[in-house]
Amino acid sequence: MVTRWLIVGSGRCGVQLARAMVAAGMPVAGMTARGARGRSRVRRLLPGLPAVSLTAPLPAAEALLVAVPDDALRACAEEMAARVAPCTRVALHTSGLHAGIALAALRQRGIAVGSFHPLMSFPAPGGPPVALAGALATVEGDADAVRAGLDLAHALGMTGRRLAAADKPLYHAAAVLAANLTHVLVAEARSLLLRIGLDREEAARALLPLVQGSVAAALAADGLESLTGPLSRGDAAAVSAHLHSLDRPLAAAYRAVARLAVARLRRAGGATTVTKSALDSVLRALTVTRACGSVPADGLD
Repeated sequence: MVTRWLIVGSGRCGVQLARAMVAAGMPVAGMTARGARGRSRVRRLLPGLPAVSLTAPLPAAEALLVAVPDDALRACAEEMAARVAPCTRVALHTSGLHAGIALAALRQRGIAVGSFHPLMSFPAPGGPPVALAGALATVEGDADAVRAGLDLAHALGMTGRRLAAADKPLYHAAAVLAANLTHVLVAEARSLLLRIGLDREEAARALLPLVQGSVAAALAADGLESLTGPLSRGDAAAVSAHLHSLDRPLAAAYRAVARLAVARLRRAGGATTVTKSALDSVLRALTVTRACGSVPADGLD
């Protein structure tokens, strides 16, 4: 069992996990932060928790939780490899995409490496604590690292699930589709309502039940049988009108998602031959014509 953790990185993920660990009564040896500003934030949000520079002597801890950007993982591991305490035997990073072997420099020091990814969206570091109870945490890596990650998930009230390293890109793509890309599409939908005269609060109130209902229906369904709207009805005229009203990048995004939906509906038998052909005709059109002229349908030059 790990008795003490050192959190490496003071961004939104690291701070939120540290706050949850402290609240759960877990012993945390400290948190690293590169700049004075980050160390000040740690002291403010986690009073009494040592905030140290990566270049300073590191507090002794049996396990490291490395919460730094993906492109900094390898360099961070190399920087720490010669300076970790002799008692350190496990290191987990929080990337959803990369496997634990990204911490290879620590593994070469005899430390078991792995990854621990909370399937959560974390607000800014100074925001309110995030409720982790019941959330999924995926874990992979060396055997000792996996055990430590599952123990950490349990201590935080999360659902721990072991994941194969080869499956991480697919897992991460699912997370990005459900969270980040959905965020973009909802933000774009709100911007369209602002263009027709609604204010931000009105647009948010209008879209919230629609988005929540759609997400709930999608998660309860086996496929697209709960899909509503013009694609499910095969209403090619409506889809064409939408494409003509949207600017180029958004029309390209609409077209890509619509093609995916039509292909899935076809496989499931969710549209008649006539409506499928009509939708295909609209979605495969070579140009989208607007008052300013014609542009390629896929949004590319």
